[in-house]
Amino acid sequence: MKDDYITNRRGVFEYVLGGSKDTKLLNVCLFDKPTMRRVYQRQTDEARAAGVSNCPLCALGVDANSRRIYKLEEMDADHVTAWSHGGSTTEDNCQMLCRTHNHVKGNR
Repeated sequence: MKDDYITNRRGVFEYVLGGSKDTKLLNVCLFDKPTMRRVYQRQTDEARAAGVSNCPLCALGVDANSRRIYKLEEMDADHVTAWSHGGSTTEDNCQMLCRTHNHVKGNR
């Protein structure tokens, strides 16, 4: 059976390229909501304990945002190692960044 070897189907979709009749599996580069919530909570707990921002890049600064705790809806999930550079869409490769820093970081 074709799907027997796939144990985690979240974020995996069939696609067809170039008119081929043979379908392939594509791991989409979006983190699911439960993963984002877990990473957000872990980062926020660690940031509060350290007295810094829960956006790791804001925490490096010296302005008012260096201690700001962002709400989940003010942040975006980011691949630590970019998906386009082989980074996986897994919890250990996920970090939550404020929207500004996520847009600035881009594909790095």
